[in-house]
Amino acid sequence: MCDDSRYILDELFGKERNVVASKRKNDAHYWNEDVCKNILVSKCFNDLWKHTKYDHEGECSKRHDQFFINEFNCDKSIKKQQREKKYIEEAIAYIQDKLKEVDKILTKHEEQVEQSSKLQVADRPKEIQDRLDNMERQINLLTDQSEKMGEQGKIEESERLIMEADNLKKAREDVLLAYEGTNNPFKTYKICEVCGARQSLYETENKVKTHLDGRIHQGFSTIRVELQKLQQRRLQLEKILEEEARKQEFKEDIAKDVQLDKEKLIKEKKEKEKEKEKEKEKEKEKEKEKERSRSRDNSKDKSKKKSSKKKKDKEKDRSKSRKHNKKHHKH
Repeated sequence: MCDDSRYILDELFGKERNVVASKRKNDAHYWNEDVCKNILVSKCFNDLWKHTKYDHEGECSKRHDQFFINEFNCDKSIKKQQREKKYIEEAIAYIQDKLKEVDKILTKHEEQVEQSSKLQVADRPKEIQDRLDNMERQINLLTDQSEKMGEQGKIEESERLIMEADNLKKAREDVLLAYEGTNNPFKTYKICEVCGARQSLYETENKVKTHLDGRIHQGFSTIRVELQKLQQRRLQLEKILEEEARKQEFKEDIAKDVQLDKEKLIKEKKEKEKEKEKEKEKEKEKEKEKERSRSRDNSKDKSKKKSSKKKKDKEKDRSKSRKHNKKHHKH
């Protein structure tokens, strides 16, 4: 009882449910290699043909814990949808490989029936062929008469003639089958289009039911249904992922535009700063020029003052000289 409870808990919550996350050796997740991916998107196909000639893989060695199925179903991320699409494509490829085996059997049987029939038409006894030809002419005649009755508005008579033609067709097929059933072994049985099994045309109802309920037929019937479901889900996922890719592309375009605008602003800012620096340089140059101009003006003023002083000094000297000369002259 305790083991059963542990097994159920393992299935629901994983084998490492009681281990602290930091101490887990391997986090158990549905995408791990040891988990069966078919059971996540459909079912494990290995059990469908157990102990039959189609049991090529044997028992599935991977994990089928309900814990992983629950984790897979609860995951709503884009990454999960990408994984799901991959798992579905792998499952579809597996199913299609299985169905190819049935297709080969059907194709081979059809070729055998066709080839055998071609050989037997030439060997068919004259009395059998004459009887078949006569019945074919009667069928064509009844069909023509039915069409004429219909054109004349005699509906009941037209329907009666059609029924006679149908009965004659069936009788012709019975004659053909009675002859070829003993001479063409390929026409005494048919191939099941679902699983490729050979079935006698004269099977009893119980045998037909046994075949339909059999593991092989049920297995192929199951994967055909699953194939349709998987293909539909793949289309849904493709649309979802395409839409997500468009959204992502749109976000990236916006991010690029924002980045370009940012770079443009930075460039414009740098250009403005350069312009400001140039303006500052120009202002500095103007100030220097003004300073030089003031310096030149000051130099000129000093020169003028010196020149003026010299003139004054000369004038003074001349004046003194004149006064001295006058005094000397008086003496």
